[in-house]
Amino acid sequence: MDESRGDGMLWIDAYENRQIHVDGVAYGEPICLNGSAVMPIARTAPTDLEADDFQAAMNAHPEVILVGTGSQQVFLPPKLIAQLGSHGIGMEVMSTAAACRTYMILRSEGRSVWAWLWP
Repeated sequence: MDESRGDGMLWIDAYENRQIHVDGVAYGEPICLNGSAVMPIARTAPTDLEADDFQAAMNAHPEVILVGTGSQQVFLPPKLIAQLGSHGIGMEVMSTAAACRTYMILRSEGRSVWAWLWP
């Protein structure tokens, strides 16, 4: 893949052994990537997420929000997805491995994407 990396953009190097490697740093806890910063997630499980957890993303208006739910895809409440959709933001929920791959594809295309990732 031809990655078009820009200054200050975060890139996922690998996802293995229940760790997410971002720009050379391994994270074993849930993290949020907003394209330029890695932030901890206070929720222990993706099913605990609420609309308020996405407020900063809603203010930034990314094209897509990805939620990586760990080794298995876990569905989030339809109400939560509808709330984000009402702000014109697409939300995709998938396994963390798939979310990491999708994040990298979207970032290499120069698209604005945030990701909530559980190892």
